[in-house]
Amino acid sequence: MTVGKVAQGASTGCPQPLYLRSQPHHTTMQVAITTASGNSNTGPIPTTVTERASCSTACPFYDTGCYGKYHLQGVHWRKVSNHERGVSWDEFISKVRKFAPNSLWRHNVTGDLPHLLGDINPRMVDALVRANKGRKGFTYTHHVLNDHNLKVIQDANANGFTVNVSTESVEVADQVMSEHNIPAVAVIPSTESRRFFHTESGRKVVVCPAKIHKGKVNCSTCGLCQQSDREFIIAFPAHGTAKKAVDAIVS
Repeated sequence: MTVGKVAQGASTGCPQPLYLRSQPHHTTMQVAITTASGNSNTGPIPTTVTERASCSTACPFYDTGCYGKYHLQGVHWRKVSNHERGVSWDEFISKVRKFAPNSLWRHNVTGDLPHLLGDINPRMVDALVRANKGRKGFTYTHHVLNDHNLKVIQDANANGFTVNVSTESVEVADQVMSEHNIPAVAVIPSTESRRFFHTESGRKVVVCPAKIHKGKVNCSTCGLCQQSDREFIIAFPAHGTAKKAVDAIVS
């Protein structure tokens, strides 16, 4: 990313953009790794969970509708968030480097990218991007798309680690992809039954194949979310315990 430019800017005495400023590397951010997930939606690929402090409070599901709060996933996430499970960010990065070459893996079944008061931490994400070299990591983010966060997300996608912007409308997802050239996904009402459709501008929307072909398709056999250069939006119908709450938000 932009580590080299920090020292150059610092020597001038001029104010720097936030994404170029020196920022602490928070090794206390806790991450739990499952090397071969038993989740039917992901299939047997490596997956992770990052503590709740990584989540953006701007996420519309922060207080209600987040499926990660419920059942066994909720128990696991709470233990990670309380640092009863998992490892530090530095240890997590070391483990990612040991993933098999060319392996598909999903970062954050629950959780988001580490941040400082809403600004994604570029040093920590850069370490993740570097560790992922030669592998097919992907994730999603609900962080606000300010200039700082956009740069971090764009840099990650340009360097092989796919960060999908999460939205609550296919039209907003379309706008994100058109204006910023980064992949986006959308949560849609649980009543949606189409396999694919188009936005008002004509961009194709593909409903998550794992939701359409339950038991036959999962992340390990699909991989669409990892394709950072795709032209289509991936849509996820509301599901789970909080389905009604999510429907109320996205409808």
